[in-house]
Amino acid sequence: MALSFKKSMYFALAIAAMIDTVGFTTTNASARSYARITSNQALQTAPQNRNVTTNGTNALYTKAGTIRGARMLASKNTLQQYGSSKNSSQYFRAYRVATTSRGAIYYKIVSFNGVYRGWIYGGRVSGNFGGGLNPANTMANANLPLQKKGYTLTNPDKYTLWVDPKWSQYKAKQVDMSTYNASDTFTITDAAIKTREQYLYYKVTDDNNSAIVGWVYAGGVTAPNSQQATNDNSVKINYVNTAGQSVGAYTWIIQKTDLKAEATLTNGAKLGDILENATQLTDIATKNVPTGYKISSSQNPTNQPANVTVGTNDYLIYVDAVTPNFLSPVAYYLTNTGQQITPSQLKDNTYPILTDAQMTIFSSQTQGTVPAKVFDNVLFSDPNKLSSLTGTSVKNADGTTTTPIYYFNKQATVSANANAKYGDTLKLYYTMPQR
Repeated sequence: MALSFKKSMYFALAIAAMIDTVGFTTTNASARSYARITSNQALQTAPQNRNVTTNGTNALYTKAGTIRGARMLASKNTLQQYGSSKNSSQYFRAYRVATTSRGAIYYKIVSFNGVYRGWIYGGRVSGNFGGGLNPANTMANANLPLQKKGYTLTNPDKYTLWVDPKWSQYKAKQVDMSTYNASDTFTITDAAIKTREQYLYYKVTDDNNSAIVGWVYAGGVTAPNSQQATNDNSVKINYVNTAGQSVGAYTWIIQKTDLKAEATLTNGAKLGDILENATQLTDIATKNVPTGYKISSSQNPTNQPANVTVGTNDYLIYVDAVTPNFLSPVAYYLTNTGQQITPSQLKDNTYPILTDAQMTIFSSQTQGTVPAKVFDNVLFSDPNKLSSLTGTSVKNADGTTTTPIYYFNKQATVSANANAKYGDTLKLYYTMPQR
């Protein structure tokens, strides 16, 4: 009985030790499953260079998404909607950057409208917006009108002056108009178009008070002849679908260099009479077709370019929705050293190239160019999964391991195909894992 009791005691103690060891191991394993922040600092680059859009590949969190306790603030779907929005208030400004112990970069961002503020995965290179972010140009340069002096403000209460056009920068401010006089005239010194809304803005300076200078919507200034600023020097190109519904517009500001010698640019002048080449209008219209559309091959414009008049009637262009044909999105494969490899070299245990289900992401796109999110979602393994490369296997964040021969090099591929369009041949780069 004594011997049996001792054996029972030893057995119980062994079981307790095993439980304690398992518990300790589990606790450590759990702790290791979370990343930690190794760097967190304010971004020092110019504010306008930190404007970004969200592309929907990553959600927004209260802290870096792989850190313990991170809570979701905005889903991928919400951020995709913000990224494709036509409203400038839904841009974001990045203002802090953090690096995790796994080498992932997270940016703290705030939406221009102030609705969302939090951390989002931004790639693996600090200063290069990747992952769930794309750099944004909120304004694009536009042509100045021929007439630059003598303008008055149409309705300062409705169309006031801004230090930067409204919603073109985070917390854009209005110009102090307390010393403005209704009789003041203005000179136009610059022109820009809001990238999302395509609204034309002029930068103006008060001729009587140089302290008053700022941006104003083009419809908010009146030329000396009481016409709107663009009436005497522009043609509006209106894009309509086959049902006659407008799907976009572009205002072409005609330059003095476009005119025939001695020609006068006035409201109502026919392009055929004043331009060296009236078909220039066709070129302008082709270059500015709205995203997701192409010029219709079955319906012609309602007017010949030579018969279009300045500031009076629109140049009506029929367009068809683009149906992408991207059945072979990847034509060939290269290692990061430039060595070409074949699909047969990619074993079954590699990360998938493209599955039938993933192909729907391509076929559902309407953009003319291949968006960065396609590279993030389809052509690459999730960078958050690649916590380390050990031996011939890759250790995933969830504790499992896989043994890929290659994995996709996102930066090299996106850089090489930055201007790719649907139907183009893509280069897909792989990186060999460390052995």
